Amino acid sequence: MAVYKRRYAPYTGSLTPERSRFFVLTRYAFADLFKSRFFVLLLILSLVPNLFFAGYIFIANNKAVQLLLPMGPADMFSVEARFFTFIMIVQNQTAFLLNCWVGPILIAGDLTNGALPLFLSRPFTRADYVLGKFAVMGLLLSGVTWVPSLLLFSLQAGLAKDDWIWSHMWMVVPIVLCSAIWILMLSLLSLAVSAWVKLRIVATGVIFITFFIPSGLGEMFNFILGTRWGILLNFSYLFRLIVEKGFHVRTGLLGRGWDEIPVAAAWGVLIFMCLFSLVILNARLRARETVRG
Repeated sequence: MAVYKRRYAPYTGSLTPERSRFFVLTRYAFADLFKSRFFVLLLILSLVPNLFFAGYIFIANNKAVQLLLPMGPADMFSVEARFFTFIMIVQNQTAFLLNCWVGPILIAGDLTNGALPLFLSRPFTRADYVLGKFAVMGLLLSGVTWVPSLLLFSLQAGLAKDDWIWSHMWMVVPIVLCSAIWILMLSLLSLAVSAWVKLRIVATGVIFITFFIPSGLGEMFNFILGTRWGILLNFSYLFRLIVEKGFHVRTGLLGRGWDEIPVAAAWGVLIFMCLFSLVILNARLRARETVRG
């Protein structure tokens, strides 16, 4: 049959619903991640601390087990706001390490191989693309932060006295909100770095630099001017500040900044970093057609 006589018809089959279309990218990204043994090992190691926390909760609510310990039953086993503050700080570090391994590869490969125009030439917007990649980090980091924290909270509520859960229900709010802002900042920052840096090792280094170099500059600023406002450049410190303020607990890890730095300023800096990362992504993620004549 001659070419001009062929009859072409558009695709009329089923389509992925528009609202959940971004999950296509998320699903395939997770499939690639779980092919890596190192990633699976890193994910398992990120969850190991929660097993120790669960064991501590079990001992704290079991007098018989406490009697078997050398020190016997003691008041040192207390599951209160300070305990969950410590959990959040530990999970902050594990989430950061997991983010440094996964984040740099999510967008760099698509840009290096020129795949972005192929995505955007389909019924798939830039917002869908970013949301699909962000969902990878969001789901992954949620699995090592607020989700296990709420499971530990539920474990304590089940083992403790009946009225414990009602007097401590307020802790669910800081668990979710503090984890959410940390996940949002880490995810958007790693996606922004991935969009501009092609090599994983370099991108991972850039993420580390983004956290450590500004904190060092902030300490220099504090030393020269005799203030504490330079702490606003230390993002890990700001996270610990909002966690301690959220749980109304002072662990002593923050020094004088606990009293001098308003928690609103800490929230403002972390939100600004999220918006700044979105601006970088918006500037980079544009489909470009290369025409060779």
